[in-house]
Amino acid sequence: MSDPSPRILLVDDQRQVSRMLRASLELSGLGYTVVDVASGEEALLELGRAPVDLLVTDLRLPGMSGLDLLAKSREMNPHARAIVITGQPTDEIQAKAQALGVVAFLRKPIGTTFFLEAVARGVRLSEDETPIVPVAEEGPRIADLLTGLRRDLDAEAVFLIDEKSNVATRAGSLSGLDLSAVLPWLMTTFSSALRVSHLLSPELPGNLQFFAGEKYDLYLTNIGEDNALLVAFKAQQGASRADRVMELARPVALDVLSALSAEGEPSPRPREAEPPPPEPESPADKLQPGLVAASRKSKGQNPDEFWTSAVRETRALQTPDGDALTYEQAVKLGLLPKDPSQG
Repeated sequence: MSDPSPRILLVDDQRQVSRMLRASLELSGLGYTVVDVASGEEALLELGRAPVDLLVTDLRLPGMSGLDLLAKSREMNPHARAIVITGQPTDEIQAKAQALGVVAFLRKPIGTTFFLEAVARGVRLSEDETPIVPVAEEGPRIADLLTGLRRDLDAEAVFLIDEKSNVATRAGSLSGLDLSAVLPWLMTTFSSALRVSHLLSPELPGNLQFFAGEKYDLYLTNIGEDNALLVAFKAQQGASRADRVMELARPVALDVLSALSAEGEPSPRPREAEPPPPEPESPADKLQPGLVAASRKSKGQNPDEFWTSAVRETRALQTPDGDALTYEQAVKLGLLPKDPSQG
């Protein structure tokens, strides 16, 4: 009987990052079983359901920190290894993390190649091997990623297109093509294709479209939800490069997504949000004033105590056959108004 596939748990509250990491693992073809969650608390629930071979967590999480999660994970699953995603780890953090089974520190933006290598090492390590890997250098810049893809595909140009249909970064250029006229229509197509991708794969939408032209052939692929990667070849060259574009463009799109996520990493959360405005009274409120009053009285009360009390009162008011309430009982429960004229 063959060994089960390694189970990997990803923990990051930035959905763009976790989706990118998950996609890179699933596209690797190595048969990983991947689960991703947005907090340490959710991660502990997953660890309670089944052990994991490798935990990949950001240090900065809402609620429980990444280090706290590592410590609790170690208690629950002593043999699991871990990879930490961080900015600038201090010596103290590195020492604590190493004691908790960390095999690598990855700095955002995360290069998918280094990430996959760290994961492969993590699931292979035995307990008596040295677990720590040096902190990864910062991932490649977006301009370097586009330049490398253009070179590897022998393309005329590669563009990063933002959500406003503008060229954010480019490698190479095109003559005789008015991109400003083409891009809005391409991004309209992008939006439609993304909807289809969501129907096929809600968590990991991905697509690649081809357009043949008189002067240039174009490929368009999504980078997350808002941005696109556009690759241009000379006319009649693009169709023959489809396999190569499929092989190289999607991994580069994931690396660009990682870089964009790192650039847009949120600042520390606000201390306290403004209280929401009171909700307008609904027709249901008008029909059931007693229930609304009971709800207001319950504010600040322990929910379990409130519902236990409510159930107890309801049972006390039940008729012997349990099938109906009298008018007086319904009024007492707040299901009918005290004044019949209000009904």
